[in-house]
Amino acid sequence: MAVNRRQIARKHFQPDWWLLASVLLLTAIGVIMVFSASQYFAAYEPYNDAYKFLKDQLKNVAVGLALLLIAFKVKINAYKKLSYPAFLILIGLLGFMLIYEGVEEIGGAERWLIIGGFRFQPSELAKIILPMALARWMTAHQEEIGSFKTGFLPVCGAIALTAGLILAQKSLSVAVVVGATGFVMMFCGGIRPKYLLSTMGLGIVGVVGAIALEGYRMERIYAWFDPWAYSGDEGWQTCQSLMALGSGGLTGVGLGQGGSKWFYLPARHTDYIFSIIGEELGFLGATFVVLLIAFIVWRGLMIAVKAPDMYTSLLALGLIGFIGIQALVNLGVVTGLLPVTGVTLPFVSYGGTSMVVSLCMVGILLNISCYTEK
Repeated sequence: MAVNRRQIARKHFQPDWWLLASVLLLTAIGVIMVFSASQYFAAYEPYNDAYKFLKDQLKNVAVGLALLLIAFKVKINAYKKLSYPAFLILIGLLGFMLIYEGVEEIGGAERWLIIGGFRFQPSELAKIILPMALARWMTAHQEEIGSFKTGFLPVCGAIALTAGLILAQKSLSVAVVVGATGFVMMFCGGIRPKYLLSTMGLGIVGVVGAIALEGYRMERIYAWFDPWAYSGDEGWQTCQSLMALGSGGLTGVGLGQGGSKWFYLPARHTDYIFSIIGEELGFLGATFVVLLIAFIVWRGLMIAVKAPDMYTSLLALGLIGFIGIQALVNLGVVTGLLPVTGVTLPFVSYGGTSMVVSLCMVGILLNISCYTEK
């Protein structure tokens, strides 16, 4: 018997407890591993506090869980109504980053804004706001979604503008994640295949051009092909990451016993935390984390598939797309399958804006799951 989607939309089901439980478990693992990875170097100058990053991460998680609850309680229609104004604010904020002199540069990227002592990444907000805006436009223009003017051009333009402004902050990795997630939404939203192929081609050209224009990116590509030949500079991170993963064996050297975090592996508690997991918890621990991420993505996709209408379906798809694609990029970098780039592992890596935004995204997914049959 066919299910009436309008009836489903009016009935409030239970949230996806499996999604929530898996996210909380992964976040807890992340907090433990952040402490394990950071305690030794945090004990020295300039921090002089072995618990510094643990305390910071606990604060990040607390704020993130509070926003998760708020995002869960907000009515779905509110996200739809706020999508366009929020997108304009996002574009304005990303543009402001290009002219504001107080932008902080870390690892070559200029994506940290410091206001009133607080540091955050405005580009992270795109992970929530862009799916909201794209889902609303494609839903409102469902009848003309196959056209160039009202279907492809506005959607592709919004994605290109967002990714372009992020790329201008020298953050190619985040721009690629934005573009890839937007492409998935376009594909599932009904954009014509010929337009999708054109978009893919332009995207590849754009990425290649961005790499060619920056010398340090080209060096990372050379090191990607043969990291051991560049182990003294650009290949250092990849070589140390692979050695950490390899030294873990099947069960690991033991929690807190890894040697890579002793000033050998850069970004040990952020981008390369999965290397520490592989070293200390071994192949079994690393596999468990990967399976947990895959389970979260699967639950998110099920929410998108079972969502009561096109808007919530595309919104859920965009949110879980960001989580899944970012995780793939991070794992690819850590294992040497992708060139070195600065992308955190969702729910696991140390980071304020990343953790808060990721948990907020889960709150929206749980919200949508309340209107889906289990």
